[in-house]
Parts: sequence; structure tokens; C-alpha cells
Amino acid sequence: MRNFLIVGRTGVGKSSFINSILGKPVAETSKYEACTKVIRHYDHTSHLGDICLIDTPGLAEDDLECDKQYLDLIINNVDLKTINTLIYVSRLDETRFRPEEKTTISLLTEKLGAFIWNNAWLVFTFAGSVPHENRDIVSKNRKLQIEEFVKAITLEYNLNPSFQGFQVKLRVDNSSKNWSSKSIPIISVLTTKSL
Repeated sequence: MRNFLIVGRTGVGKSSFINSILGKPVAETSKYEACTKVIRHYDHTSHLGDICLIDTPGLAEDDLECDKQYLDLIINNVDLKTINTLIYVSRLDETRFRPEEKTTISLLTEKLGAFIWNNAWLVFTFAGSVPHENRDIVSKNRKLQIEEFVKAITLEYNLNPSFQGFQVKLRVDNSSKNWSSKSIPIISVLTTKSL
């Protein structure tokens, strides 16, 4: 079974991403408030392979103490040594690399360890909200901003080997259908053994 730890700020669509992968509403979602307050494991068996998606509370709420409590929940409820891949989720439709995102990356690195970035994927949600003609350049710029920040923060923690960038970068949209002519089922990416 491949284990995926899904992390990111509050409201980026982590739980909706899980629902999209599994094809049914198993993870609670809300448009108006953070709803994931505990760690939830979602096991899925398919002809492509077995996966476990680990949903976590969103970070970068108003209270730093709350963020630290959520990270303690991860530490106490997830064996980080069994995680095959960290999936860092960010919204593609945001116009800039926000301070809250920097705080989230810093806290994840500080509390979980810099090693978590060694096998990390970057998933951009709300990709269908970005005009098609801008999607590639927006994705490229946001990816660069996030990767450069992760490189800088992990350098402070002497990550060895150093962070080389996200192994996989995906754009998804959890609410729009047919937003991309090149789309593939996300489950096929998650179950690929060579990644």
C-alpha cells in the first residue's frame, strides 16, 4: 500500500481532492470554514493498486497555537516513516505566493522534519479557475516560488540530500468538469509504482 500524507493551508481543497480521487464524498468539505479537525486515513483498493490517503487539518489559520496543535496531531497519529509521498496542496487561482503559505511550509519543516520534502509532490487545486491561456505560465511561476522557498527553508535545516524540487506536479480541479482536454484520472498517477 502506498501512503500519501496530504498537507496544506486551510481552504486549499485537500478534502475535496481526496473526494475527487476516490470518486465519492468521503471527506467532509465546507466552502465557509475549516472542517477537517482530526487526522483521517482513507484506504482505497483498486485494480491499479492500494493507496492510503491521509487527510490533515489545514494550517495557517489565525492562531499559530492551533497550527502547532494540528501538527502535533500529525506527529501523534501518523508514522512518518511509512509515508511514501507528501502531497503539498496549494491553490493555483491565487495571485501571489502568500505569507500564510510560507508559514505553512516553515511549520511543516520545523515540526515534521525537513526530510518530508525529499519525496514530495505539488498539487495545484482550482486549476479550472485560471484561464486556459494563462494556466501554464501561472503554474510554472507558482511552482518556482514554492520550490525556491522549500529549498531555502530546508537548507536552514541542513537537509541531506538537498531538496531538488517536487517529484510530481499536478493541476486538478475538484469542482469543474472538462476543464482540461489533457486530463487523466488522478488515481492512475497515485498508483504508478515508478514514482
